[in-house]
Amino acid sequence: MKAPFLAFLAVLSGAASQVAQPPTPPKVHSPEVFGVQVDSVYVDAFVSQRRDPVVGLTAADFELKDNGVVQKIDLVSAEALPLTAVLVFDSSNSLAGERLAALQASGKAFLESLRPQDEVSLFTFAGETQWLVRPTADKAAITRALDGLQPGGATAVLDALYAALVLPQTQGRTLVVLFTDGEDNMSWLDWRQMRVVAERSNALIHVVGLKRVEDTVGALPSVDLSGRMLPMTGTPSMEFLHTWGMRQIAESTGGRYWEAESPARLKSAFAAITETMAQRYILSYEPQGVKRPGWHEIELRLPGRTGDVHTRRGYWVAER
Repeated sequence: MKAPFLAFLAVLSGAASQVAQPPTPPKVHSPEVFGVQVDSVYVDAFVSQRRDPVVGLTAADFELKDNGVVQKIDLVSAEALPLTAVLVFDSSNSLAGERLAALQASGKAFLESLRPQDEVSLFTFAGETQWLVRPTADKAAITRALDGLQPGGATAVLDALYAALVLPQTQGRTLVVLFTDGEDNMSWLDWRQMRVVAERSNALIHVVGLKRVEDTVGALPSVDLSGRMLPMTGTPSMEFLHTWGMRQIAESTGGRYWEAESPARLKSAFAAITETMAQRYILSYEPQGVKRPGWHEIELRLPGRTGDVHTRRGYWVAER
């Protein structure tokens, strides 16, 4: 069952060898894309205080360090930058019935929140990954693909996320919204490898997880839609380990893991992503005083202001 996934990447991107060595950054992006070779760096940040968004900040409120060196930054309007939303939806056996209907409705509601010029791409995954719709501004094409989803098969979450990060060719902001209702039981990659790939991509990743009744015990922390920590009881479960790993991946890009308590709550989770996207700050700078190739650690803070800053931890510049 693994072979089709490798063939899929080999044919569409020539990147199948990257699966065996995920720490090497994907090289299918164009030279202008953030995370490969860049002149200007864009940092997408969300600022909160007691879980409420902090609005009205200016570039002067932020201090940004690139590998420890303070940079001169500008605040960019999100309206001026194109957005590509990459939907990565679980279509495994467990999605039959009520869950599939809730996912389709939530996906359509999310499409309605996008601007006419924003592009959308759709991946689905079970045991194999399918790229159903390439990036397009035709939201009706995405709607038709959602209506045609047929659940069946195992769950290869991480392999699908990898494909969603390396295959679409995007020039602006990339938002990846991944939905799954269960643990990964099919992928080549593990969450640590996938986190490296995510950190070196240009994407902001949000993950929506649907809690299952049988997975209510665990030894790792979880949060609800408001960010409140849920109690830890019982013994470790694979579901909780998977949730923790997916949260690490999302947060490494400045995104978040959203847990829906039931299919009826899925739409709320997708709406919360839309809301946070509208309240993010986009900072731009041209790196000065730092060596270009290699890993760049980003430190973004609010000197003299109160607030928690959520952003990606760094970016990668390949050798020219």
